[in-house]
Amino acid sequence: MTRCILAKEKDPLGTMLNDFCGGDAAAFLNVWSSTLEMSTMQGATMLRGFEEMNNIEKCALAACRGRILDVGAGAGCHSLVLQSKGLDVDAIDISPGCVEVMRRRGIEKSYHCNILDVRNSRYDTVLMLMNGIGISGSLDGLNLYIQQLDTILAPGGQLLVDSTDLTGKFLEQGEALYDEEGRYCGETDFVMIYKGLRSDPFSWLYVDFELLRTICSFHGYRCDKLIETGEKQFLAKIYPCIVGQ
Repeated sequence: MTRCILAKEKDPLGTMLNDFCGGDAAAFLNVWSSTLEMSTMQGATMLRGFEEMNNIEKCALAACRGRILDVGAGAGCHSLVLQSKGLDVDAIDISPGCVEVMRRRGIEKSYHCNILDVRNSRYDTVLMLMNGIGISGSLDGLNLYIQQLDTILAPGGQLLVDSTDLTGKFLEQGEALYDEEGRYCGETDFVMIYKGLRSDPFSWLYVDFELLRTICSFHGYRCDKLIETGEKQFLAKIYPCIVGQ
């Protein structure tokens, strides 16, 4: 999993969002991928309101309950919606610039940390949106993250996470789901670029639902699909299995 960013020159996303908040309405960054065609990331998109969110986001926000951990919160658009409902939300991100933006926007509890840094806290809902499972970086990282749930979920807690199934796209192109080195088709590497600032390369994961459910089951968790779009993006609810089921 990606570690916390410490230097501003390695934080193009946080810098771009602060420029947008400072009045640069056209601010955007470019995203390079080792395997996928990527579009630009717009500041306006990252600071969108509830009405501009897609059905997966709205479904996830409606399903949130109790004490909530918003992982990879970015500019905090989801945390702001939840906070406005009176819910108790901790918002975390590895980008110091993103945390600065969240604080500027009035998010009461925002922290510069990685999910693996969370200690001595239990949550009823862990929220990971905008292809949020991607922060695990790889299938190995996903296994590590699912194990981490044992330490941060309160009894009866849930993880709400979305991802995109790329398997159909690869099969249509006649490509294998695993390359010669055994790398899954949903594993990629990203670099973000903004006004001469470049992030370090970081790994990202898109996982199909059946594989996600299999991995969760291996670690003693159930995985239900709550909603799916025509673009093969889905929202999943992950929660501990009840003994005997």
